[in-house]
Amino acid sequence: MAFSKLTDGLIAASIAHAFALFVAVSVGANISGGHVNPAVTFGAFLGGNITLLRGILYWIAQLLGSTVACLLLKFATGGLVSSLSPKPSTLRF
Repeated sequence: MAFSKLTDGLIAASIAHAFALFVAVSVGANISGGHVNPAVTFGAFLGGNITLLRGILYWIAQLLGSTVACLLLKFATGGLVSSLSPKPSTLRF
């Protein structure tokens, strides 16, 4: 298997993402059952584990949380655009 500079960063990012998700689920387990993904909440609703009202409230909280996280990231990076995420005007199909 060939490795490059990108491979090492990609593996590190994948491990960091998995760890962050583990921490997020662990922190929220006692509050919401660890629902950090609207699809998980929808599955819990379909399975009868939560009511429709609770599912909607979880979805609102999840969407607000992701919006706040995006705004904090934009603030922390100063709106930095990297070569991995170019401006929409530079994308060519």
